[in-house]
Amino acid sequence: MASMILLESRGTPGPRLAALGDVGVIGAARARARREGYDAVFAALAPALGRADLGFANLEFPVADEAWVRPGRSREFRHDPEVVPALARAGVRLLSLANNHVMDCGPRGLRRTLEACAAAGVATAGAGADLAAARAPARLTAAGRRVVLLAYGTPSGQQARAGAAGHAPLEPELVRADLARWRAEADVLAVSVHWGSMYVDYPPPRVLELAATLAGGGADLVLGHHPHVLQGFRRDGRCLTLFSLGDAAFNCRAGDFEAGVAAATRLESGVFTIALAEAPGLGFEPLLLDHDGWPTAPDAARAAAQRARLEALSAGLSEARARFAAESAPRLLRYELESLGHHLRRGRLDRVVRLLGGIRPRHLPLLWQALRRIGRTA
Repeated sequence: MASMILLESRGTPGPRLAALGDVGVIGAARARARREGYDAVFAALAPALGRADLGFANLEFPVADEAWVRPGRSREFRHDPEVVPALARAGVRLLSLANNHVMDCGPRGLRRTLEACAAAGVATAGAGADLAAARAPARLTAAGRRVVLLAYGTPSGQQARAGAAGHAPLEPELVRADLARWRAEADVLAVSVHWGSMYVDYPPPRVLELAATLAGGGADLVLGHHPHVLQGFRRDGRCLTLFSLGDAAFNCRAGDFEAGVAAATRLESGVFTIALAEAPGLGFEPLLLDHDGWPTAPDAARAAAQRARLEALSAGLSEARARFAAESAPRLLRYELESLGHHLRRGRLDRVVRLLGGIRPRHLPLLWQALRRIGRTA
């Protein structure tokens, strides 16, 4: 399917970057890949990746043995070593490792992941043996331009510290310092961010504030992921922000439990192609995830509907704070209550404590509004 043009670029053209969201070849996706081959998982993504100068994705889980999975994490949350070279053959040259699962198999899982990426010729950013290594960017050349990629994840208890492995934390002061450090050495300064709330259409207020920090700090491109659904895009001068790339290849039925919220929109996927320039352009090739989480081509009607939804979400970003409170917060609360009920029924008090422990003072006003809205619609 030909790429749909969402934004026309203006100015001297630079590299074309094809961006994918979260990669999670786990559960049924892993079992099928072992039968049919790992290249088959990414076959629907490869044409768009091949037309670009660079391919990017977020590797959601480490490359590791099942025995290495940390207590309290799903045994599925790891990748077979064949996943990384298959991504490379499909056209991915850049991987973000800055996410809340990168340390699910501990420091040796991270080491194995870094080794697998290096062996496949894939550059990585966002995680390392200590904070300095996690903050170090991926640097390469594409179409004659110097490309620098920084990557960060919302602090999740798995962030790197001095002397401790993990991901680079998405903290405003740290990010501003890194942007200032690398701006002069980059023709294209891209930032990968694992942020936001799962399964909702609009980014929360904190993400909007962070997006403004990135654009104001000199980023040319912001690549968001973690919500596991597609969200809108915004061009502000020379900075293009994609708030959520959705899932590239991901089996959402694997793990501790399968959420019921946003069941249809979770299957919408695609490849975003950014034409980097003074005002970057944006193309989109719609895809759908099948029952195993493998990307496939949608029919023309479904593809058109996905484009219309993306454009509507992008237009709605002008009122994103209000729409998050009115629409996204109630959905997020339903998901959290669904998750809480699941873990209570199975006696997983550790997971219940973790969920409740994640509530912060800034969440309370939104939580109250969400409860009121759910009460009015019940």
